[in-house]
Amino acid sequence: MNPLDAEAIVIGAGPAGLAAAHALAMRGVKRVSVIDRDDEAGGLPRFCRHLGFGWEYTRRLETGPGLARRLLHALDPSRVTVMTRATALAIHPGPEVEIVSPDAGHVRARPRTVILATGIRERPRSARLVPGRRPEHGILSTGQLQQMVARGVAVGGKRAVIVGTEHVAFSVLLTARHAGLRIVAMVEPQDRVMSYAGAGWFARALGVPIHLSSAIDDIKGSERVESIALRGKNGSTTLPCDTVIFTGDFVPESALLHASDIDVDRLTGGPMVDQFGRTGASGVFAAGNLLRAVESSGMAAIEGDRVGANAAAYIQGSLGWNGGAAHVSLGDGLAYLVPQRWAPVENRAIHAQSLPISLRATADARGRIRLSQHGRELWTSGPLRLRRQRRIKISPAIFANLTDGAPAALTVSAP
Repeated sequence: MNPLDAEAIVIGAGPAGLAAAHALAMRGVKRVSVIDRDDEAGGLPRFCRHLGFGWEYTRRLETGPGLARRLLHALDPSRVTVMTRATALAIHPGPEVEIVSPDAGHVRARPRTVILATGIRERPRSARLVPGRRPEHGILSTGQLQQMVARGVAVGGKRAVIVGTEHVAFSVLLTARHAGLRIVAMVEPQDRVMSYAGAGWFARALGVPIHLSSAIDDIKGSERVESIALRGKNGSTTLPCDTVIFTGDFVPESALLHASDIDVDRLTGGPMVDQFGRTGASGVFAAGNLLRAVESSGMAAIEGDRVGANAAAYIQGSLGWNGGAAHVSLGDGLAYLVPQRWAPVENRAIHAQSLPISLRATADARGRIRLSQHGRELWTSGPLRLRRQRRIKISPAIFANLTDGAPAALTVSAP
């Protein structure tokens, strides 16, 4: 299918985009085009050959490539076409999508709706402000390592340090070991492992020490990394190694947003959306880790599925565009909220397709979450233990009584 003929165009063929395309087709949309600039569909999971992908969506314990294959095989080829090596250059009002690819050339497609599911990218070492030399070899990011291993490219080193302890850092630990690297240490600037405690126990059981409250002062080596100088709470130390792998520090892949009329949230770096994934540009939805970095592949697929259902409802006329949405701002102690806007809806049944709430705290704390509007408290949680980088579980139902268009606020207060 040529994207010029599509009723719906999904930009991005990772878990969110493929799940969105499936939901569109399952709800009667006959011409769906998925475009992705990479040479294969599946997104980042296809480079991760260990288990742990997609559980929330599939309820199966699968590898990354296994999840990608499952999502692709679920698509109805009579309704959905996946076009790789195709790049969306711009989104114009209409919506209109400017696309370039070796097969289609340079075209402007005018679908009924567009779903943005471009996912995330990693910030490079330079943007992380890590001091030290710039050796030609031995400094990698998560994505570089995973792609090299998946494509059979030799990493070249023997002794590696992993910088970071969030969930993806332990995925990197498994991938690096598969590549034949010995992990000599993991380094974390915070005072605890940022993933679940069990992940830290797993690393230590493998003989990998974890340096908490530590930061890199220097990277030494010219042609290849030779060692790193580490500053921690117990002083400075030098770790001999030939590879340094920086993990995490993902940001939304949001370049398309900046040349459009879609509002960008300064807290997440992704688009502002309402509970149905609608952006401020008519006909344009968004889903997955473009909304914020970072949720699991399974959560991204759930978001894609729900937004795909909402986009189908929009095409079929049962869901209009968002007017009178209340913007929810954040007080001290909260890092970001997705969705940021909450629109009034008369048909309560459609609330089943609301996006799951992504709410994060700025630091570890104990407290209560409060929602207020016009100085009136609408809801208060029970006592919570808030953990940085962990989803705070609250129900979308708490936003149902917001006044149309009036701003509201979420805050954290002491218990």
